[in-house]
Amino acid sequence: MTPLPRSSQERLDLGSGIEALQSSPEFRGPVEPFEGQYCNDHLALIYESKAEQYAAVVPYLRHGIERGERCMCVIDESSEAEMLAAMRGAGIDADAAVESGQLTFHTVEETYLRNGTFEPDEMVAFYGEMIDEATAEYPALRISAEISWLADGETAFETFMEYESKVNDLFDDEDCIALCQYDRTSFPPETVRDIIRTHPHLIYDGTVCHNFYHVPPEDFFDSDDADREVERMIGTLLDRTETKVALQSRERFLRGMYDATADPSLSFGAKVERLLELGRAWFDLEIGYFALTDEDTDEFEVVEAVGAHEKIRPGAVGDLSVSYCQRVLESEGPVSVLDAADEGWKGDPAYDTYGLESYIGTSLVVGGKQYGTLCFGAKSLRGQSFTRSEYTFLELMSQWVSYELERKERERYQRKLYEITSNPDQPFEEKIERLLELGRERFGLEHGLFGHYADGRAEIEATVGPADGGLKPGASGVEPKPGQFCRRVVEADGPVGAPDVRELGWDDDPVYRELGFESYFGVKVTTGNELYGTLAFCDTSTRDEPFTDAERTFLELMGQWVSYELEQRRREEQLAALNEMSRDLMNAETVSEIAETTVEHVDESLRLPLSAVALYDGESGRLSPAAQTPRAEDELPTATLCDAASGPVWEAFVAGEMRTIDVGDDGLPANDLTQVLAVPLDRQGVFLTATASPEKFDSLERDFVETTAATIESACTRADREQLLHEREETLEDQNETLERLNRINTTIRNIDRALVQSSTREEIEEVVCEQLADVGPYELAWVGEHNTMSDVIEPRTWAGDENGYLEDQRITADDTPEGRGPAGRAVETRDPQVVNDILSDKSFAPWRQSALNRGYHACIALPLAYKDTLYGILTVYAGQPGVFDSLERAVLTELSDTIAYAINAVESKKALVTDEVTELEFTVEDIGCGVTEFVEQADCTLSLENLVARSDGGLRAFFSTRGTTAEEIRTFAPNFPTTDLTVVSEFTEGDERVCLVDVTLTEDSLAGTVVQHGGRLRRLDATDGDAKVTVALASDAAVREFVEMFRTRYPNSTLHAQHTRRQVQRTSAEFQSEVVEELTPRQLEVLQTAYFSGYFEKPRTRTGTEIASSLDISQPTLNTHLRAAQRKLYRQLFEEGLIQA
Repeated sequence: MTPLPRSSQERLDLGSGIEALQSSPEFRGPVEPFEGQYCNDHLALIYESKAEQYAAVVPYLRHGIERGERCMCVIDESSEAEMLAAMRGAGIDADAAVESGQLTFHTVEETYLRNGTFEPDEMVAFYGEMIDEATAEYPALRISAEISWLADGETAFETFMEYESKVNDLFDDEDCIALCQYDRTSFPPETVRDIIRTHPHLIYDGTVCHNFYHVPPEDFFDSDDADREVERMIGTLLDRTETKVALQSRERFLRGMYDATADPSLSFGAKVERLLELGRAWFDLEIGYFALTDEDTDEFEVVEAVGAHEKIRPGAVGDLSVSYCQRVLESEGPVSVLDAADEGWKGDPAYDTYGLESYIGTSLVVGGKQYGTLCFGAKSLRGQSFTRSEYTFLELMSQWVSYELERKERERYQRKLYEITSNPDQPFEEKIERLLELGRERFGLEHGLFGHYADGRAEIEATVGPADGGLKPGASGVEPKPGQFCRRVVEADGPVGAPDVRELGWDDDPVYRELGFESYFGVKVTTGNELYGTLAFCDTSTRDEPFTDAERTFLELMGQWVSYELEQRRREEQLAALNEMSRDLMNAETVSEIAETTVEHVDESLRLPLSAVALYDGESGRLSPAAQTPRAEDELPTATLCDAASGPVWEAFVAGEMRTIDVGDDGLPANDLTQVLAVPLDRQGVFLTATASPEKFDSLERDFVETTAATIESACTRADREQLLHEREETLEDQNETLERLNRINTTIRNIDRALVQSSTREEIEEVVCEQLADVGPYELAWVGEHNTMSDVIEPRTWAGDENGYLEDQRITADDTPEGRGPAGRAVETRDPQVVNDILSDKSFAPWRQSALNRGYHACIALPLAYKDTLYGILTVYAGQPGVFDSLERAVLTELSDTIAYAINAVESKKALVTDEVTELEFTVEDIGCGVTEFVEQADCTLSLENLVARSDGGLRAFFSTRGTTAEEIRTFAPNFPTTDLTVVSEFTEGDERVCLVDVTLTEDSLAGTVVQHGGRLRRLDATDGDAKVTVALASDAAVREFVEMFRTRYPNSTLHAQHTRRQVQRTSAEFQSEVVEELTPRQLEVLQTAYFSGYFEKPRTRTGTEIASSLDISQPTLNTHLRAAQRKLYRQLFEEGLIQA
């Protein structure tokens, strides 16, 4: 049995030089030589420019430097500097190579022409010495030599060709390769032709060639043997033809192999069958088959077979030990038998059983294990030996089959993995057990375990395998230390495998010492960026083969699924916890409560232990920590992050977008944290959470943090909305209550206003006011009291409501005693409303508290009924609940009290006009401030009031007469006094005095205005020598005492001289008409009646004055004289009673 031929020497050969040249994109070729073609480690470069030369030499030298070889450059036309520059331009650190001695430069004089002439034997010896010297320190010698010096003709070309023959023999047996360089432009064509003929490998124009024109040295020098030249030429023709045929055949079979393997419509079995048919034709053998082998059962099974053989057919099973397959499995490579009988197979069970005379086969390795064989054979002898191309073709077929089998094997396990992981009805724990069983089968290891790290301890959550393995679910221990199996896994980026733990130096691990595991294969599992534990497989025996890439990928897939499931479980738990948190947040009423509830949940159930909530303070315009988890208080610099007036946290809040803070890049205090996420909570604040994981937050974790923040934000928005709604409801309630109160108050005021209009006496006004107020809730009692200035007692005059004897039992004053400090007393003193909104707690109400509370009074207001300077009384209102008299209530009742006082003043004033009896008060006024006395002093005159006329706008017009002054003086001094619109009606002399009649409008501050405003009528005003005599008429039942007090308050230097009652003459309409008729002459009465009944006084007039005069047979002027006389008499009768006031 013959294994695949291969070189017995591990030395530098032609391939390394070709590899160097192929690394440059400028080169094409070479085509590998076929069997029987001559080749050695000696190449020739024919170039026509420096660029072509360096394009080949530089990659050739670079490859040698990279391989650690000694590189020797023999330069001729080129300089050392040029070569170094070209090497540097190609990225080679040539200077370092020169400095270390790896790269050396030599001249022709130092090498080929050392003694001045070229000697072939000496040069061969020189290169031999250089090879010995180089290989003593380096793995090989790489030579680059310029041969341009040969063109000078001093050395015979035949002599140099003799050297080429000898040096070829040297290079064949040494670790050396050489590249000779010939400048084509320096040699004649005949010489270049001979160079080509003497080198088996050429480089020209960027192409590396195997030289078909090569002539071996012994033939090249034997030029007289024409017969050998003919044979060589014919041989070359045959070689080229055979090579072309071989190339075509190879291409055809490779195409057939490609077509078979790449056809998507064929199954794996059909593809293997096509390959077997193709192999039969390629190897020229009768049968081909693909068999599965099982060394444990010592059997093999033929899966696919082509060709006729009674024992080799699909489905056939045989003993492995008596088959050709056993020999293939025992070999390190393909096995071939050309002549079984000649090679000693007679008597062998395989030969005796199957009778194959010629055979070639190779093993199929799947997942690092022997899987089967791919074989071809025949019962007849094969005519020639198996070539290298045939071995290569077999290897290609076996590699494809092995790859396909391995792929199918991977698919089978991946399908099982999918079936396990995708089962929705199976719980996670059962899936883990099935995965561990699948891993044991896939990796060929006894035990599978799933471990978890938590709180510094390692715990086995699931395990499968022999019961005596010492691994049990629930077993726990301290966290693995550096160097231990599991610790190596969690510190690695991917799966960690140890086919033999002792070879890797792991035998000091406690797991090895205690449980005796000789092989181990594990991968870490995570939840997000956090370590969860390991998924591992181990065995008490070593594993024969290292763990393959496919196995590592499969284990990594298992770990990824477990990590994904763990992350999903974590997400589900987090979402459930998030839902629970959301429910709890629904019960929080304020944003602060939401922050506290949030940190409780994120710490306990959401697995975000480094979290905080910062809220925005609108008054300070800053973010402030509102709540933090315990770890966040210790490790998260929340205050530092929030104190910043700018930065990522503030930017997150202002922009409304999440910001990432890498701890190492943002100047935060040094700690174990790696990253902080700041997520805005709308306008409420920011949710902060951090991690200490080196991997930081991944996208899923970021999504969950954003979801958590969105939940918090929704709760804050809901709380704000509910707070706003609550405030709005309160506002609406307040507004409704206010509107109701306004309606109540307005209704009361309207009722009181109507009643005031209809009231003709003060008593009626006070009675209707008390009744109306007492009928309106929440008022319980209303009463009007009169202040006795002599005793300072406030005596009740009128009341309504639930009085229940309250006023009879109480003494209320306006003095400085406790009874005078109540609201009524203070109102008398200050003339301002006084409020007690809580009788129970108000100290000033102590004298009456018990009685008031017993009757259900809880608040009261005392309102002064004052008009100008006159106090008509105190209106006190009691309410049945505290806090009734707020600003609105006070304002309305204050305005009402003013209206009541005005009404009282009005009825008091009216009584002075219509009453039969009046009270006359006679005063002497010496006050300069009254205006009249000051005027008479300045004008040095006397003044008398002639009459007062009520203006339509409520003002007063006065007619005064003066004596002793001129109109001009009156106009001069009048602007200083309380008058307007002064007009001197007339000025004349009576006796020796100047008399003026003055029409003037009085202001409210005038003496007459003051009297009228307080219900009086000015009957007389005479001023002379700095004082004024004033007579005022009041209604007989008017409050004389209040008026006098007011008058004295207004005019302190006034004296009341007399008070008496006088009856007023009241005329009936008939009496008035009779007196007017008696006053007129018959002619005046005729004219007046004729004008009246003729429509003279209508507008427009129905008859003119001329027409009426003509009807009376008088002239127009006469008519006017009679009418004016009649009108004057009528007006005298109308106004003869003196002063008429509105």
